[in-house]
Order: sequence, then structure tokens, then C-alpha cells
Amino acid sequence: MINDAIKQLQFVSDTIIELLQQVDNELLHKRPIANKMSVWEVCVHLSQIPGADLHIQKKYSKEQMMEYYQTHRLDTIENVIAHFLEGIQELIFYYKALSKEEVERQFKTYWGSEYSMAEWFIQIINHLVHHRSQLYQYLLLLNREVQIVLFR
Repeated sequence: MINDAIKQLQFVSDTIIELLQQVDNELLHKRPIANKMSVWEVCVHLSQIPGADLHIQKKYSKEQMMEYYQTHRLDTIENVIAHFLEGIQELIFYYKALSKEEVERQFKTYWGSEYSMAEWFIQIINHLVHHRSQLYQYLLLLNREVQIVLFR
């Protein structure tokens, strides 16, 4: 199951990279939908998800997560892409090393929800897909020609 999920994660991350590469300086601070994240904020959030969600699964506290977000501030789209790729590789390496028993092990998040490691991995992919769709829609709303296959 985990190997199949990793294949999906790799596809999703490849498409996120394609979208991130279409973001230029002209778009970065646009906010296509009032009271929602800007293009830049979505890009940064996407770059933080793999590492952050891995830390949550490792039982980081709310305070440790706040520190993670504060210390991973990025200043260019190139740094966003590099940070995203680093997090994806760390996530894949971590999950590939888990035994079947570890994948089934339960853990509790800092906000009190309980997940198995496998279920959390699905949540991470869902989180990435959600924000990938958000960035995709933003690009379309900003009249960018987006030619990308989001599902195969």
C-alpha cells in the first residue's frame, strides 16, 4: 500500500513542481480571491507541507510546529521549489523505511486527532492535492494558460 501511495505522491509532487514553475514575479503577490491566500502564500504553504506534515506525524508539539514555520521562510520561487523537493524526498525516504507494523501504528496529532501512519500519509497527499488545485485555479483566474494533466 505504501509503495502505491508513494507513486501517487511522486505524481502529485511532479505536477506541483510544474505549476510552481509557471509562477513568475508578476503573479507572486496577487490575491485572485479576496480574503484567501495570495499566490505567494499558496506556493510557500505547498513547499512546507511535506516537511511540516512529517513533523506532525513525528509528534511535534504546536510550539515546535510554529517554530518550523517561522524558520522555513522562503524568499524566491526557486527556494520554494527546492524546499518542496527536499521535503518530498525526506517524506518518501521516511515512509519507505517503515515496517508494516509501523505503518499500522497509531499516533496522535498535537490537536488531538488520531491516525495510523498509513492514514496520515493519505492525509498528506490529500493536503497537497487540495493546495495544488488551489494554485491551479489561481493561475487560471489570473489568465495564465495552464497545460497540465492533474490526474492520470
